[in-house]
Amino acid sequence: MRSFKLLSFTGLAAAGGCAAFAQAIETAPLSVTVEGLRNGKGAVIVAAFDQAVAFEAMDMSKAAAVAQIPAAGAKVSVTFHDLPQGTYAFAAMHDEDLDGDLGMKGEVPTEGYAFAAMGRRGLPSKFEDAAVATGATAKSTLRLKYWN
Repeated sequence: MRSFKLLSFTGLAAAGGCAAFAQAIETAPLSVTVEGLRNGKGAVIVAAFDQAVAFEAMDMSKAAAVAQIPAAGAKVSVTFHDLPQGTYAFAAMHDEDLDGDLGMKGEVPTEGYAFAAMGRRGLPSKFEDAAVATGATAKSTLRLKYWN
């Protein structure tokens, strides 16, 4: 299983001084709910992917957006308000110890994780099966899987 490492995403919207030359990009919201938290420790990290290759490889450096929400209750929700219109697939992890990594014991995850359209075996789905289009009522629900 690949590492799910939280990276710094400063500068994703480059070209501060070139804004006058940029075309307006249509944006739309997309809400994500992550269910099945086993406790209120740490945070839930949700990543939005707009590329199949990045989603299927869980390449966090190529995520279109990332949100971190304090863990509370059995579920948490986040709305990505300014995603460029398009389709996105989501992945999440319950980072109980706030170290930015999916904890592992050998090859078994010790923290919860989820992918959009994840099957019972806990493997990432194909982007086209998991993707959701942006829009006023667009939403995705992920269910965390814990192995221990």
